[in-house]
Amino acid sequence: MERLSSSNEVIRLFVLIVLSLLVPLLPWLVSGIGTAVYQPKKKQELLQREQAFAKTSDVLSTLSKPLSGKEVKEYQVLMTNVVMSPSWIQILVGGILSLFGGEINVFTKVVDWSRREAQQRLREQAAASGYDEVINVRMETTTLSKIRGGKDKTTGIEVLAYGTGIKY
Repeated sequence: MERLSSSNEVIRLFVLIVLSLLVPLLPWLVSGIGTAVYQPKKKQELLQREQAFAKTSDVLSTLSKPLSGKEVKEYQVLMTNVVMSPSWIQILVGGILSLFGGEINVFTKVVDWSRREAQQRLREQAAASGYDEVINVRMETTTLSKIRGGKDKTTGIEVLAYGTGIKY
């Protein structure tokens, strides 16, 4: 009986050691999975949505007047936004790369993904509302941050895309 109790104690101690090592690493593990699996899946879905719209033509334009010369029958301001944040892994890699200066590619990819997503949502909103084109398209980027321990910590970015939807 003493031997059984002793082996139970060893098992409990082993489980406690494993848990004490795993629990602090769990957020990093989840962040790594998100970076390696979730983000590529979402980027692929965005690419497919972009390609579906590219088959017809791009309805977004930065021009202030439509080039078609057709009479505009209806117009309305359309806007959409997206808020994205880098994963902990991306923040860690970006922090290390910032020590050396130059472009921080992991952050560039997050901002690019955000802009593409905001533009695609604007295309989809225009199509769903029956607009033929969106002119005078503008984009604004805002940094979302919080202050922790007297330091400003960036938590994400918001990309706002807006323009004038027009129907002919």
